[in-house]
Amino acid sequence: MPDHRPLPTAEQIEAAAARLRPLERAVFDLAAQGHLSNGAIARRLGIRRPTAERLLARALRKLDRALDRL
Repeated sequence: MPDHRPLPTAEQIEAAAARLRPLERAVFDLAAQGHLSNGAIARRLGIRRPTAERLLARALRKLDRALDRL
């Protein structure tokens, strides 16, 4: 069944992202705005690639849940 919810606005995404933990937010920002790969994000933040992947997945889940409640 297709999802018919409206797309969130930039302001709604920003408000939801503001509630992320600092490292989750940093990873999300680098992926979404910086268009960096997980490896590049890991190098930029001085963390391991699997950690960057896990943090990005967690941030996306949190954002999805927050935006689902709109």
